[in-house]
Amino acid sequence: MTDQRGPAVPPVTIMPASEVRPGGRAAPRTAPRQVPRTGEGRRVAAPRAAKRDASRAGWVEERLDVTGLNAKYGRKAFPVHTTFFLGEMAAFAFIILIVTGIYLGLIYIPSSAPVEVDGQELPEAYASVRLIESIPVANLFRNVHHWAAHVMVLATLLHLIRIFFFGTYRRPRELNWIIGVVMLILTLVAGFLGYALPFDSYAVTATGIGYSIARSIPWVGNVAAELFFGGAFPTLGSLPRLYTLHIFVVPALIALTTAAHILLIVKNKHSQPGYARKLAEPGRVLGVPAWPYQALLAGQLFLLMFGALFILSALFEIHPLAAYGPPGPGTPAVKPDWYLLWVYGFLDIVPASLTLTTPIGTIGPQFIGGIVFPGIIFTLIFLAPWLDRTNRGRDVPRFEYLQPPAQAPVRLTIGVGFLTYIGMLFVAGYHVELGLSIAQTWYLSLIVPAVVMAATYGIARQRDPAWSRRFDPSAEEEDEEVLYVEAPRGDQ
Repeated sequence: MTDQRGPAVPPVTIMPASEVRPGGRAAPRTAPRQVPRTGEGRRVAAPRAAKRDASRAGWVEERLDVTGLNAKYGRKAFPVHTTFFLGEMAAFAFIILIVTGIYLGLIYIPSSAPVEVDGQELPEAYASVRLIESIPVANLFRNVHHWAAHVMVLATLLHLIRIFFFGTYRRPRELNWIIGVVMLILTLVAGFLGYALPFDSYAVTATGIGYSIARSIPWVGNVAAELFFGGAFPTLGSLPRLYTLHIFVVPALIALTTAAHILLIVKNKHSQPGYARKLAEPGRVLGVPAWPYQALLAGQLFLLMFGALFILSALFEIHPLAAYGPPGPGTPAVKPDWYLLWVYGFLDIVPASLTLTTPIGTIGPQFIGGIVFPGIIFTLIFLAPWLDRTNRGRDVPRFEYLQPPAQAPVRLTIGVGFLTYIGMLFVAGYHVELGLSIAQTWYLSLIVPAVVMAATYGIARQRDPAWSRRFDPSAEEEDEEVLYVEAPRGDQ
C-alpha cells in the first residue's frame, strides 16, 4: 500500500536575524530553529489569539485564583426548597432600593428651607419631591422604591417566621437568628426614616409621633430625640440628619449584617429539608451548586421581582403630595404603614391615665406603648433560641433539618398566637373606625389570640397519627432506620 501523503518534505532551517553575521554567514554554536512544513510546503503558524487569551486567563488566575475560588465557594450546595428564597428576595429588594435610591437622590434635596415655586412658598424638600412627581420616569422610580421597601420588610419577616416554625434557629444557628432579628429592626428603622423625606403634612405628622415617643424616654428623652432628629423636630437640621441616617448609616448597617449572615451560613452550613436526611452524605448539604445553577435561579428571581415591582408601581401609585399638601398648622389623621401599625395600635389603646412617677422621670403612655412594649416584643424574639427547651440539652450538638411544625405543638402554638396578637393590634389601630371602645379592643386583643392558640394546639396534637414517632431534626445519625426517634408525649 502506498502512502497517500506524498514524499516527505525535509524541515527548513531558519536562522534568527540576530544570529546572522554580515555576509550571510551564521554565527557559530547556535542551535537552529526548525519550522515544520505541511505536505504543500506551507509553514504552520502558532495560534496567536489563543495564546493571548491563555495569557490573559493566566494573568487573572494568577491574581484572583478563580479556579480555587470556584472550587471552594462556587460549588457550595444550596438546598432546593421554596421558602429558602425568602432571604434572597429580601436581599434583592435591598439592591433595588439602593439603585432606585441613588437615582432619586440625584433630584431630591434634603432641606426644609423655604423656596418659591410658581408664586408659592414651599419647603425645598417638598418642592424637589413634587419635581420628581412631574417626571414620569422619576415618579416611577419613586413608586418602585416605595414598594420595594414593603417587599423587603415582608420578605425579611416571612424569612424569620419560617425559621421559627421549622425550629432552625436552634444550635448552631442562634447567632444567625439574632443577626436576622437585627436586620428586621434596621429595615423597620429605614422605613420609618423614609417617612420624613417628602416633608408633606403626612410626613411631618407621622415623624412627629416618633419624635414625641423619643422624648418620652425618662431622663434622657430630650437629648436622645434631638440627637436622632437633628434638633426639635421639625427644624432646619432635621431633614439632613434623617436623610443621612436613611441613605448612609442604616443601609451600611444592613449591608454589614447581611454579610455577617451569609458568612455564618457558609460557616454553619445551610439547614436542609427533611427529605435530604435519607439522601445527603453525613456532614454534607444536599442541593444544587451555587454556580451556575443557584446563580441562574437567583438571577431569574431577581428579574421577576424587578419586573413585578415596575408593573405594580405603574398600576398602583403611592399617595401623591397633593393628597396632604405642604406642612401646615393642621394635623391630619394619619396611620403608619402596616409594618409599624402594630405599634400604633398598641399606642392607641394605652389609657392616657397610665402615668407613673419614678426617681428617673415620668413614665407615660407614649413611653410604655412606643418603647417598653416593642422592647419586650423584640427581647422575647431575640431570646427564642434560649427559651426553647429542646435547644438546652447537650445531647444533640446540631439541628440540621427542618422540623415539621406540627411535631412541635408548643412552638407552633406560641408562634400562631403571637402572630394573631399582632394582627389584633392592627385592628386596634382602626378601633375608632370600627366603632370599638378601648375596653372592647383590649378584650378582643387578648381573647382572640387565646382562642386561636387553644385551637392550634388541639389540631396539632390531633393530626399527628403516631405522636411518639417524630422526625429527628438533628444530624447525629444518617441511617434511614433512625429517621424517627422516640420522644415523650409532651416534648416540643
